Amino acid sequence: MEEIQEQNTVQEPEINSDNSQAQPAEGQAQNAPSELILGKFKTVDDLSKAYQELEKHQGIQSAELGLLRQNSAALNNITQAWDKQKQVKNAEKALRETAEKYNTPQYFQDPSFREMYREAFLALGDKLDADRFINLLEGYVSSRIFASERAKAEKAETDKVIDTMSFSKNEKNSLTPPKKRLDEMTQKEVDELLERLI
Repeated sequence: MEEIQEQNTVQEPEINSDNSQAQPAEGQAQNAPSELILGKFKTVDDLSKAYQELEKHQGIQSAELGLLRQNSAALNNITQAWDKQKQVKNAEKALRETAEKYNTPQYFQDPSFREMYREAFLALGDKLDADRFINLLEGYVSSRIFASERAKAEKAETDKVIDTMSFSKNEKNSLTPPKKRLDEMTQKEVDELLERLI
């Protein structure tokens, strides 16, 4: 029976102590860890190479970006210069047309008018409505002339009335102004003044 029991015993596999690690899968390095670095790289060398490639690619992109920025700035400068030149041409055209239109009354022959128009044009550019500007200016000048003529006419009329007045040499009717104001005079002085004037 002992013989039967020895045959029925299960033999356990032999454990090899010097080969306790599992054999590496095909394609893996013998010393490589079983997990990936950062979930992507098998070895530190692979990670290092990828980082170097990334730096190289980033340098190329930075150079391209710098070139694009230079080109963009140059394009902006050209566009601004072109817009400025277009504004200058439009301004010259507007000035030429206005000068031709108002050359008959010879507005632009007068230095004062030229200076006023220049200031208005500098302020508003080609948005300056020359017809409206000149109409407003003519209206202002006309109103100033009218006010001046009216003041002269009023002065002439006053002078004429004063000249036609006759003054008597006697003290009773003399119009010499009093030496005091009415509110400074006594009642007697006011009465005397009224007697002389009436």
